[in-house]
Order: sequence, then C-alpha cells, then structure tokens
Amino acid sequence: MIQKIRVHMMGTFRGRLALLYIAVELSILIFAALLIYFFLARQVYQNLDDALLSQSHGLELELEKSHSYYWLTVLDNYARDTRDSVELITANGVIQYTSDKSLVGTGGNQVSFALGQAMSGKQAVFISTDSLLRKSNMRVLALPIHKSGRVVAVILIGHNTSEIQSFFELLYTIGGFLGLISIILSAWAGYMMSKRALRPIEAIKKTAKAVARGDLSQRLSSHAREREIEELENNLNHMFEALEASFKSQKRFTADASHELRMPLTILKGEIEVALRQPRSIEEHENLLKQHLDIVARMQRIVDDLLTLARSDAGMLELQQNPLDLSLLLQEVGQQHLILYEQRQLQLEMDIQDDLEVMGDGTQLERVVFNLLGNAYKYAPQGSTVWLTACAKQDHVLITVCDKGMGISEEHQSRLFHRFYRVDDARARKQGSAGLGLAICKHIVEAHYGEIWVESEEGKGASFMVRLPLSSLNPEHQQRLQTMMKKVP
Repeated sequence: MIQKIRVHMMGTFRGRLALLYIAVELSILIFAALLIYFFLARQVYQNLDDALLSQSHGLELELEKSHSYYWLTVLDNYARDTRDSVELITANGVIQYTSDKSLVGTGGNQVSFALGQAMSGKQAVFISTDSLLRKSNMRVLALPIHKSGRVVAVILIGHNTSEIQSFFELLYTIGGFLGLISIILSAWAGYMMSKRALRPIEAIKKTAKAVARGDLSQRLSSHAREREIEELENNLNHMFEALEASFKSQKRFTADASHELRMPLTILKGEIEVALRQPRSIEEHENLLKQHLDIVARMQRIVDDLLTLARSDAGMLELQQNPLDLSLLLQEVGQQHLILYEQRQLQLEMDIQDDLEVMGDGTQLERVVFNLLGNAYKYAPQGSTVWLTACAKQDHVLITVCDKGMGISEEHQSRLFHRFYRVDDARARKQGSAGLGLAICKHIVEAHYGEIWVESEEGKGASFMVRLPLSSLNPEHQQRLQTMMKKVP
C-alpha cells in the first residue's frame, strides 16, 4: 500500500505537483515561524529589558547611597517584592548575596561575560541564559554599583521568562495546527488543480493516438478555460490539419504522377504492340521510333520535374551563391525566345532596367523565366504582344511577364502554383504540359527569398510577377542569401 502511494505520488504529475505544494507551503511556514520568532523575541526582550532597568534603577541608587552593611536588607526586600533572582558579587569576586539560586555559571559563559562587562564599568549588560522557548530561560541584568567613582560590586538580577515561553508555546501550537491544515488544503488544491488541468491532456492523448493510427480527420474540441491549454489545442489542430493536408497532397501527387506517366507508357506500349503485329519498312520504323522518342522525352521531362520538386521538398535543391547580373540574364532569355515567338506571329517587348544584381543561381532563375515565357507563348493569342519587364522597387527587383490571353479566373489563381494543376486540362495535355512548371518556379523563387504571384482577369490576359531581393541595392540581402543558399548536399 505504501509502495503504491509512493509510486502514485512520485510517478505522476499530479502527485509531484501536490508534493511541490506541500514543500512550498512548509517552507513558507518555517520561514514565517522563524521571522515571527526573531522579531517577536526582539520586541519581548526590549520590553523586558526596559522594565528590568526601570525597576532596578531605584535599587542601584539605594545601594550606592547606603552603607554596605545595609545592602543585604535592601536586596532581600527587592527580591521579595519583585520575585526575581538577585545576586551580589563584590569587586574582588566574592558572592556576597544570593536570593534563591546562584546566577553565576548559569547559561554557560553568558553570565560570566556580562559580569565581566559590568565590572569593567559598563552601565547595564543584558543576556539570556537559554532560548526564549525554554522554561529554564532567564533574562539577566548585570548592573555595576559605584562608590567614590569606582565599581565596588555588581548586582545580577534574573527574571524568569516561563510565562513568555507559555505564550510562545501556545502561539506555535496554534500556528502549527493551522499550518498543518494549510498544508493539507494546499496539497488537495494542487492535486485537484492538476487533475483538472490534465483533463484536456487526456483528450489530447486520445486524439493523438487516433491520428497515429491513421485517422487524420480527428480534431480537438477546445473546452478548456486556461489560455495555455486552449492555445496548445489550437496549435495541435493546426498541426493535424497541416498533416492531413500533407498526406492528401502526397496522395494526390502520387496519383497525378502515376496518371501522367501511365498515359505515355500506355501509348508507347500500344504503338510497340501494333508495330510488332506486321512487318514494316525501315522508313515506317524510323517514323515510329521518332514518335516513341517524343513520348520518352516527355516522360523524361516529367521525371526531371518531379526530381526537382522532390529535392526542393527535402531541402536539397542545388543553388549556387554567385553574384548575378539579372539584367543580362533576362535580356539573353528574351533574345532566345524571339525566334520561337515568330512562329506564332507573337511580339516580345522587353523593358529591363540596367545593373540589376542579385545573389543566386543563374541556371535556376533562367529556368523560371523560361517557364513563364513558355506559358505566355502557349496561351497568348496569335499575333499579340508579350511583355517582359524588370525594374528596381526599393531593395527588390520586380520581374513581370504579361500576355493578352484568355486570362485566369480567381478560383484558379490560388491553386495555379500547385503541382499537376492545369486550368484547361485538355489544352494543357495537348500541348504536352504536366502542370509542374509553375510549381517548380514557386520553389525556386522562394529558395531565393522571393515571391511569385499572378494578377489576372478573365478575357484580359495574365501577368506573372516575381520579386527578388537586390544585392546591389541592399548588402544585407546578399549576406542573408549567402547563408541561406548553402544547401548543396
């Protein structure tokens, strides 16, 4: 039974909290008791010393005025009236008078010390023979008697403090009883408070177990009044939501990737089976192999894009940390697209500010611009104009790729940078798009501490905007990017 109680008290948070309450309460009570004793004893001794000194003043005057022959009578009268212990010691150390018991030697060396101080001429010396909490304690006054300007004797007056000890005993008995009740109530309050506080923890534990078993739809119902518990539940709910979204995203990603790869594999398999059914000429085989090569190339692009996204998710996207002339990079990419755009009678207008410098990976940033210009090429109306602009805005550069295509509705804009997401699925598949380009752009731009977004209205075209920190205008960005982009595995 004792072992069970010990395990419950020491092995549980509730038990340890109750013990903590007991320890704190006991420490406070002991400290308070010592403090009360110190100040109360000091005040009691002060009052007692004043009373002893006041009533002994007359005795001192009477002894100093009268002949030593009458001293014994005076001392007897004083001892009888005050009921204090009185002892007279002459200057040569002879005990000349003792009322009821000898004070010399009582309380160790304290009385002897007081006697020596009084013999040396000190006016009044007070000492205690014991603790104020003991019945045997006496408050002793050592008072010198002068004759002709010299000390001829010392009077020791001892007052018993047993009545004061009784008061302290009663005080500490009541205090101890109240303290015991306080400790019990504190322990009970600590146990009950911890039990109540841990009630939401039980619900959290139950929900966490359900989530661990795979039920990611579980959520915590916050009924806690404590702000800390409520914040914990809200944070856990956010975590569960993010975990569920992540698992759904992974499932969708796996399904979409499988779907994207299944179609070209099915086509490739079907064409190979058809080719094997009958003999064909060399020219027919060459044409067939070219078609197969196009399908394999598309599959390779999908796999490469998936590998890029997987590396980005794992924090292993390889980024070089080099000063980069962004103005020159944009000009070169734009020039490379001029011939491609002429095939659909598209015009590419470029307005790029000079001397735009960033810290980053030129290959990856070039890939972003290629993707954006490639999308504009696919969706811009034939014979229209596409704009590529770049200019400095405070400590950032703003890159814009704008076309006059069909535009994108608001419902699609928030999901446009998700993997495998396509606004016009049939048209995108026809053009060989897997819906990974913008997702890759988002990862690359964010890896450079930048942002990418789209502004569009249906029927009025779309503007894709990229914002990157300029190292040429803000040296702090250069240092931050250098630290951030050390991700080469």
